[in-house]
Amino acid sequence: MRFQPSKTGAQRLLAEKLRDEKIGFLENQWLEGMEVDLFLPDYYLVIEIDGFYHLSAGQQARDLQKDRRLEAAGYHVVRFTNSQVYQDIKGCLRQIKAFIEGHDRQLKRGARPDEGQAPWQSQLAAYKKKPDQEEVKSEE
Repeated sequence: MRFQPSKTGAQRLLAEKLRDEKIGFLENQWLEGMEVDLFLPDYYLVIEIDGFYHLSAGQQARDLQKDRRLEAAGYHVVRFTNSQVYQDIKGCLRQIKAFIEGHDRQLKRGARPDEGQAPWQSQLAAYKKKPDQEEVKSEE
């Protein structure tokens, strides 16, 4: 499930590995008025991949504010540095899978109360319908 291309090499690498693991995600989505790198809608998990510019005090303050806004809206945020992705991609995947497994143990998938559709939910629903529509056309 990908609508936007990756913006960095580290994001591209992690996205490729998530696809290999058959973990559904969206890239470069807008949530709560902020763009996020990767979003796993089934788990309300946001993954941010931070380059060297995230080391500045000003950017760290903005990142913290972004994380708090997303968490207040019910999303979970995980941050990896570019170095983590490049040097320990397996560790990053283990952390993501551990979150998913913990999430599945705590809640049944989709048990989150419907709070109205966010834009990404409409996009995801439209994306999921496309293969069905193509099958119907080919059957005619």
